[in-house]
Amino acid sequence: MLEYLTLGQFVVAVLMGLAALCAFLWGAASGALSDVEAAKHQVLRAEDDMAGGGEPCPTASRRFNGSTDEPPRA
Repeated sequence: MLEYLTLGQFVVAVLMGLAALCAFLWGAASGALSDVEAAKHQVLRAEDDMAGGGEPCPTASRRFNGSTDEPPRA
């Protein structure tokens, strides 16, 4: 009886591992893992918008799109 329980637990663990592997491969193939930096910047933009009472922070757009007030360096 104990052998059947151990075998059943092993089968469930292998199936869960395969499901996790399939989910990872599906996410990688669909491009969900390609640009993780964009999600970070989206969260920061939302926090900046909410911090000002719903008004966008004037420096937020410059900070995230790469433009600055400084002249380009040579």
